[in-house]
Amino acid sequence: MRVCILGATGLVGRELLHLIPRAWPGAQLALHASRDQELEVDGRRFEVKAATHLDAVDATGGELAFVALDDEHSARYVPRLLALGYRVIDKSNAYRGDPAVPLVAAGVNDGLVADEVRLVANPNCTTIPLTLALAPLRRHFGIRGLAVSTYQAISGAGIAALDQFLLDAQVGYAAHNRLGAAFSPSGYAGNTVPHNGKTDDSGFSAEERKLMIESSKILAFPDLPISAQACRVPVAVGHYEQVWLTCERPVSLDAVASAWAGGAFLRVVPTADGAGLSALATVHERDLALVGRVRVVPHDPTTVCFTVAADNLRLGAATNAVRIAARWFPAVDPTLQAPGNLP
Repeated sequence: MRVCILGATGLVGRELLHLIPRAWPGAQLALHASRDQELEVDGRRFEVKAATHLDAVDATGGELAFVALDDEHSARYVPRLLALGYRVIDKSNAYRGDPAVPLVAAGVNDGLVADEVRLVANPNCTTIPLTLALAPLRRHFGIRGLAVSTYQAISGAGIAALDQFLLDAQVGYAAHNRLGAAFSPSGYAGNTVPHNGKTDDSGFSAEERKLMIESSKILAFPDLPISAQACRVPVAVGHYEQVWLTCERPVSLDAVASAWAGGAFLRVVPTADGAGLSALATVHERDLALVGRVRVVPHDPTTVCFTVAADNLRLGAATNAVRIAARWFPAVDPTLQAPGNLP
């Protein structure tokens, strides 16, 4: 089995190098990035070729390709990979809104990944854990509306932004200024900032629109009544989401826990105060969404507030992509096998 990773030197590409041997031991890797180079990951060295090699007349095809590029480059290279015979999973936003392309959160709607499908879009890193938490609640209680606030780690902005954040944090915290005056008010280090890229006339940013539009598509819930607010927080890895969900009928804490027990790729953190449910807790359970701190809103027994947290590089990106691919090529590691649509 020949597996291509396009964008192999990025944060998500590197995570795929850990996951692919778990899913398909012995798979042959074809790694591509912006230029010819050598990549070292955990003491292993890999040859990486420039993506332009894929344009050659004699370029080699294969069975499976993961694309971890920006929208522009995904739109350029995905058609080429398909032409070379690969089945493709694309991480970018380029194909998520295309009605002909399944947008899949493994454990929610991966039954869409049929044999005849050759291209699947991987959702945004906040959408995946949110829909994993919502799907079983919708089956049990219905949904009348929800609001989500996200607190997103810096690694979601890419490896360059993460490295700059780590450097700025090291310098800023060394200043021992209790007010944080050593940090830039517009920077990530020591700060919380709006995730406000590509804010449109409605006031919602691209990140907020992705969460709202993608959740609707994955849940097959046209006009899902959802609103979102997103921000960046000074954390390296681990996205944290606070959800207010209004159901079609009254809910209880026990009923929510029971519903989640029938979900996929979830771990319920049962503590009332949220102990053990944090952004950094996700880097120790990288392939699961952590859910908990459930509260029934006092004035409305149909509304619950709860927390969802997940490793944005793994569950929110690379792990979901591998689980999608496991619908075509079953994974040796059962934790990476997508279950198909749940009843």
